[in-house]
Amino acid sequence: MKRTGSTAVATALFATMFVLALVPSAHAKSMKCSNATLKGHYSALLNGSVNGLPFAALDLVIADGAGNISGTGTVVVNGSPMPTTFTATYAVNPDCSGSFVSDTGTTEAITVSLDGSEVQIIVTSSPLGPATVTGVAKNLSGE
Repeated sequence: MKRTGSTAVATALFATMFVLALVPSAHAKSMKCSNATLKGHYSALLNGSVNGLPFAALDLVIADGAGNISGTGTVVVNGSPMPTTFTATYAVNPDCSGSFVSDTGTTEAITVSLDGSEVQIIVTSSPLGPATVTGVAKNLSGE
């Protein structure tokens, strides 16, 4: 039996919708992040502005997989570099989103790759004033 053009299009459309309906649910079920996803030694590079001044930071960070971070690095504000050390706590949700709060009061929203190899960062508040800072941290240790 020969299909008419509209029947073939409808069949193809139905098949496509069926496949697309399966893909998001399969992907959502595979999202299984937790604090343990964020573990190892990371290099973080952040750029933007804080309180209207140019800002950059390069940090070496250790995440313990249990919600604790320690780090050292260099912060440059308005062209003036200074060494920094910090500690922080973090929480990673099952959907791989999360949050970070440093001992200085800076807060960040994060997303973590499923294998923990990369973290996307945006500063949500800073004790130094309004901040527009984003960055990426990459796992150096392969943990």
